[in-house]
Amino acid sequence: RFRSDLPPLPPAPPHPSAMDSGGDSLAAVNDHIRRSGPEAKDESRAWLPLESNPDVLTAFARRVGLPEDWEFVDVLGLDEELLQLVPQPVGALILLFPCTAGIYAARRQQDAALQSGLKAPKEDLFFVRQVPDFGNACGTIACLHALSNSRHIVEMAGDAPLQSFVHSHWEEAPEARGRALLTAERLKAPSDDAAEDRSAQTACPSRDGPPLDHHFVAFVRTPAGRVVELDGTKRCPVDHGATTGATFLADAVAAVKADFVAADPGVNGFALMALTRRAAAG
Repeated sequence: RFRSDLPPLPPAPPHPSAMDSGGDSLAAVNDHIRRSGPEAKDESRAWLPLESNPDVLTAFARRVGLPEDWEFVDVLGLDEELLQLVPQPVGALILLFPCTAGIYAARRQQDAALQSGLKAPKEDLFFVRQVPDFGNACGTIACLHALSNSRHIVEMAGDAPLQSFVHSHWEEAPEARGRALLTAERLKAPSDDAAEDRSAQTACPSRDGPPLDHHFVAFVRTPAGRVVELDGTKRCPVDHGATTGATFLADAVAAVKADFVAADPGVNGFALMALTRRAAAG
């Protein structure tokens, strides 16, 4: 299992700063956490980190509205034969990746394209900015991105905590949504409970624990049939091209290979989980 707070992986330089990585918002979040010691933390606001563990993500997701017939599962590898083992349909993916120099360089190139209007999606999606005061809780934000942008695939109850949050903040800008999420107790309490769930395989770090050296992002299939990446530290969602329900897993994995794995091919530390529907009993 991998956590978002694991120590840095070689050959990445330890704790790359925002300046070293070209002003990347992800590095800025890391720097903020690093500068803020326990005395600067407000434990009522900082969220606990979620383990990269499908059982932990499922525990959180069900607490906020995921139906019982959907769950997160591990994707055991990116080769075609291993992808065939993933149950269908797949509603979304969550990727954990190491924050290496190569990854930061790829993010800078992509950000330039986004600034010019390339790869920015044309659909309205529920995108939340990751504000620094979240601490190491990027796994929660990735899970919320996956769920809130798969509601056309996964039917949730109208009064579910996630549904209520999306409806209340749909008209707001991503930054405002991020600030609202920071104090959304109906989502924070389930996230903290899941972080400390007995299904977690490693001890849950403290709220003022070490900074992120891994980061979570979500990939979803939009209503218009696009593979879109949602990362609260990027300027906007990223459109990775057309897809269908039958090809979404393969199409999203192709984007993972091209934009993440290929950016630092000699580095380990990637993990991928899929939101899938369980087969009916009998």
